Amino acid sequence: MRHLSPTRRTLMASALLAAFLLPGYAMAQDAVTLRFATTEDPTRMQPVIDAFMANNPGVTIIHESIPFDDFNNVLQARIGQGDSTPDVFTADMPAVSALVQRGFLADLTDKVGDISDMHLPASMEAVTVDGRIWALPVSTSSMLMYYNVDLLEAAGIALPGRTPADRLTWEQVVELGRQAQAAGATWGLLWDQVSRIYQQQTLVESLGGGNGVSPDDQLKLDITNDAWVRAFEFYADAFESGLSPRGVPGPGQTAELFASGEVAFFAGGPWWVTRLFAAREGLNFSFTPYPYFEGGDVVTPTGSWAWGVNPNTEHMDIALDFVRFASLTEEGALAAASLQPIPPANVQALQTYINQDLFQTENLKGVGDLIEYELGNTARIRARTVGWIQFEQIINRTIEDIRNGADVRSALNGAAAEIEAAWSRLR
Repeated sequence: MRHLSPTRRTLMASALLAAFLLPGYAMAQDAVTLRFATTEDPTRMQPVIDAFMANNPGVTIIHESIPFDDFNNVLQARIGQGDSTPDVFTADMPAVSALVQRGFLADLTDKVGDISDMHLPASMEAVTVDGRIWALPVSTSSMLMYYNVDLLEAAGIALPGRTPADRLTWEQVVELGRQAQAAGATWGLLWDQVSRIYQQQTLVESLGGGNGVSPDDQLKLDITNDAWVRAFEFYADAFESGLSPRGVPGPGQTAELFASGEVAFFAGGPWWVTRLFAAREGLNFSFTPYPYFEGGDVVTPTGSWAWGVNPNTEHMDIALDFVRFASLTEEGALAAASLQPIPPANVQALQTYINQDLFQTENLKGVGDLIEYELGNTARIRARTVGWIQFEQIINRTIEDIRNGADVRSALNGAAAEIEAAWSRLR
């Protein structure tokens, strides 16, 4: 079993980085302005921006918040046309291969050296293409199965445990969810990201169906095998049977439904503890590990944001320093995570995150240990393909169609044909 505690080598590397990472630009002839593009609310990125500017008084960082659905088109319109801004931008980890193929990311390999001990293995895998590092991991993610204590107790259900040995199967969750509904719960089960492959990929992978793309060929599709069909038939049945609600978009609205006390089991990320659950008066909740299919593999969702540098930037050194600050220093990584609050990919900062006071409360004791375990043992990144952007858009739309009653096999066949047509232009 792997653990993520910082090694001596990691600590030595951090000390060396600190010696040269933040040179300061107050002595520069002209003030320097960096443009930083993300899909986040500006307030959430301000702590890391403020921390970097405090260390570098000659630098001003302007944050550009772009809607998630428009982000790739904006990058295409600007970097694709040779624009020097944004200087730094966030990249969804599975999109890194596609961004490299489009020429949107500077090669950082020789600029950062060996940083493998400073980040989670899955995060490093996600930002590495053909043995080269094209972005630096800043955040990561995992998921839990939350449950409403009052709803389960009202149904006479023994509260699930909190360790990996207590992990439920999806079949057990369905059965317990229906028992909770019979005792008065409005809904038995709900997923956080109901129509996103980020979360639903693990259903398929638990059944051995793969992530949808061949590991040997980034443009070889595999989304119509029996495991994909079985996984999404299970998913479709949850909504068709009334165990889960249709018409509730996510994320955000799904978490609110759990916070309102209407859902017995909620499969979601640890960020909802800080953003919503801990402050909700009257919500009596706890957690258990993310489920798997009986007889299948134990897999959990992971992956989040990396930061990349525009190869056309006029401020390469300063842009790189900003990215390294957020990714390779504990101060920067914690500042980047402070208002998200998504787990940092930096292993030192992750230890601080999982040991936070909120995670020591009675209903959350052990959650930090579980997050650490999942990230080190069960986490699976999404498909790595130059066609990720088209893949994600089509698959997410297909999952929503399945949730709303589309025939599973027909929907997957239709998605495969659409993706193949889109990918034909990349071959």
